[in-house]
Amino acid sequence: MTSTNRIDVLDGWRGLAILLVLVGHFTFSGWIWEERMGVDVFFVLSGLLISKILFIDRIGLKDFYVRRVSRVIPALVVFLCAAAFVSALLKYDFKIIEFFASLFFIRTYFPATPEYFTSPLPTGHLWSLSVEEHSYVLMSFMAVYLIARGKVAFLLMAIYALSVVVNLVNFNRLEDQAFVYSLIRTESAIGFIAFSGGYSLIKAEMDFKLPAYTAPFLLLLAAICYIDALPIWLTFTLCPVLLGIAVNHLTESAQTFSSLLMLKPMRQLGIMSYSIYLWQQIFYKLYYALPGGPVTGFVLSIIVGAGSFYIIENPLRHYINRRWSPNPVYRRNIDLCNVSN
Repeated sequence: MTSTNRIDVLDGWRGLAILLVLVGHFTFSGWIWEERMGVDVFFVLSGLLISKILFIDRIGLKDFYVRRVSRVIPALVVFLCAAAFVSALLKYDFKIIEFFASLFFIRTYFPATPEYFTSPLPTGHLWSLSVEEHSYVLMSFMAVYLIARGKVAFLLMAIYALSVVVNLVNFNRLEDQAFVYSLIRTESAIGFIAFSGGYSLIKAEMDFKLPAYTAPFLLLLAAICYIDALPIWLTFTLCPVLLGIAVNHLTESAQTFSSLLMLKPMRQLGIMSYSIYLWQQIFYKLYYALPGGPVTGFVLSIIVGAGSFYIIENPLRHYINRRWSPNPVYRRNIDLCNVSN
């Protein structure tokens, strides 16, 4: 698979992830946890890419953080301002501290009240962004202090195992709803990123491949685990393994599966996925007030997300990388950043 096709198939994986989130938020199927699967599909891709960037390509931390800030912060600030404005316009009773807690990725821990998902501020989805940012900071420290890939891989796998233990303890001591809420905290969700990142290093070190049907087969098995009728513990014990292995062997997949992910609409959704992810939450919260209900919310999420990508996210990402990236490749051609989060 060529370099361009590798980027395309990863964009298609992102497209699948954001599509699952939108389907989960706007179809209310009630039999499968699509939106959580979509988030976990994002997580394992993040683990793969961040391991490659930090532990295989060994890019400098300044370059790493410039690229991360340029991708995340500008669009996030605009979204949070818009979310606060809409909430104030509708006279929702929210606390301004929630705005700043979301901006600094600590909202799942502080403030403890109001409850995260009952707050009128439409920022509940940012828990997953917080998990990613916490994971990236942790892994950047590992890049400084751990040189050998084997040690990094071992530590990442240990983090995955610890996250499983944390979830099993919570599963046994918390009520059902409280347990579901606990799954959004970093110590609970980091297992997806950690396993995928650790596996990518093991795969690179051993240089092995699996059969071409591996990725679609494991993706299907993972999807089954999110069916509501099955035990929820499958999603945090088995799914990090299934999805983590699947994404790491994505570029070796059978042509039929790769071609589906590389369809232009799927790739375009993936390219715009971060902006769509941000803005869909407003329409998810207010779909009942829209003509056409959830269908309109689904469509508006994509339209507004596309506008955010082309007007805010992409131009500012270009500018910040041209202005501050120490890597001349990224100063000349920011489109190459499509391979990273």
